[in-house]
Amino acid sequence: MNRFLYLLAVATLAACGGGGSSGPSDCGVVGQNSYVYDELRDSYLWADFVADGADPADYASPSALLQDLKHSLDQTRFGGSYSYVADQAEFTSLLNEGEFTGLGVRLGFTDADELTALLVFSGSPAANAGLERGTRILRIDGQVPSSDPGQPNYFDSLLGADEAGVTVELEIQDPDAAQSRVVSVTKAVVTIDSVQNAQVFETPGGMTVGYLLFTNFFTEISRDALRDAFSDFSAAGVDELIVDLRYNGGGSVRTSTVLGSLIAGGPVINSGNNEIFTDATANDDHPELGFIERFFDETQALDLGRVVVIGTQSTASASELVINGLEPFLDVVLVGSTTFGKPVGQHPMDFCDKTLVAVTFQTLNADGQGDYFDGIAPDCVADDDWSEPLTLDANAGNEASIQTALDVITTGQCPAVTKRGSSSRSEYLSGMRGLIGAH
Repeated sequence: MNRFLYLLAVATLAACGGGGSSGPSDCGVVGQNSYVYDELRDSYLWADFVADGADPADYASPSALLQDLKHSLDQTRFGGSYSYVADQAEFTSLLNEGEFTGLGVRLGFTDADELTALLVFSGSPAANAGLERGTRILRIDGQVPSSDPGQPNYFDSLLGADEAGVTVELEIQDPDAAQSRVVSVTKAVVTIDSVQNAQVFETPGGMTVGYLLFTNFFTEISRDALRDAFSDFSAAGVDELIVDLRYNGGGSVRTSTVLGSLIAGGPVINSGNNEIFTDATANDDHPELGFIERFFDETQALDLGRVVVIGTQSTASASELVINGLEPFLDVVLVGSTTFGKPVGQHPMDFCDKTLVAVTFQTLNADGQGDYFDGIAPDCVADDDWSEPLTLDANAGNEASIQTALDVITTGQCPAVTKRGSSSRSEYLSGMRGLIGAH
C-alpha cells in the first residue's frame, strides 16, 4: 500500500513531450523550492496567476510551496490538488513497471465506518493472506482503524511504513464468515495487472458481451494487456462492451488513446478523417507543451455503436479522457456515480530525487468539450456493491453496477431500481493521480 491516493509514475519531462530545465544544481530545500517556483511561473497551466515575489526560503518543502501558490482551479472537488510532488523512484517504477511496495489491496470505509477490501491484486501479500473483495479489516495491530486522519488510530498510520518487510497483524472477517480470524501480512513489491478481468459471454437474447475491468493506465505493460484482451474480444465477435473503470485514477494519455482506439477505432479509422481523440492545450508561453492525439489503427479494434462504462468518484483523469474522447463518435453510457473531475494533465519534471507533477495542459475532445472539473455525471445511477465480486455472470445476480450495465445493454434503458450495497466514504490505494504527457 502506498501513501499517495492516486500515485502515478512516469519518465522525464522530455520523454513525455515537454520541455523545461534539467533541475536545480543545489538540491537543498531552498534550491528545490526555487526550482518548483520557477516551473510554476513558466510551464504551469496557470503560470500567469502564480504570485510574484514569493521567497522560496519561506517554505519547508517543495510540496508546501506548491500547495500555497497553486491556482484556485488546481483544487479537486474532494479538497485535494491536481498538482503534487512525488518520490521519483516510486513514481517511475509504478508507471513503467506497475510496481509499488505495500500490501496490494485497495481499501475503503463503508457508511458504517468499516474498513473493507475493495480490490485485491493477484499474487500480493494481501491475496496470499486470503483477503478478497468484501473482507472487513476489524483491527490493525490490535486497534480498530479510523477513517479520521486526526485520530491516533488512523488506518494509514496503523499500517506503517510502505517498505518491504514491514509486517502488520490484521483481524479480518471474510465475506459471509461468522467468525473473524487473524493474519500477519508482510509488505512486499506488488506488480499490478492493469487488466484485472476480461470476460466474454452470450446473453439469452444472442448478444456477445465483453466485460473489461481495467485499473491503471500504465505505459507499455497496460497497452500490451489491453491489446491482448481486445484480441480475445475481437475473436469472440463481441458486439457489446462493458468497460469497468470504477477504480481507475488515470495515467498515460497515450494509453488512454490506445483504449479509445480499441473501443471505437475500427469505424473511426475506416472513415479516413484522421479523427482527434484529444486536443491538449498548454499556456500561451509554451504551446509546445500542447499536443493532439488521434485515433490509432489498432488491429484488435472492435466495431461498436455503443460502449457502457462503469465509473465512480475514483474514475479520474485518463479514464475520464476515454469517456470524453469517445463521446463524439459513439454512444457512451456511463453507469455508477459522478466521476472524479480532472480534465487537466501534467508533463512530469524530475529534479533531485523528486518529480514535480504540476498541471501543464487541459484536454478537450473533437467537439471542443472538456470542462468537467465537477466530474462527469452518470446516465444510469448505480451502487458500487462491495459485497459482490467484480465478475460478470449471465446466469446469476451480478454486482449492482455490472448488472445495471448489463440491463442497459439488454433493454436499452436504465433499470428503475438498482441493488443497494456498500458505499465509499473514503478510499485508499496505490492508484493514479495524473494524466501524463503524450507518451
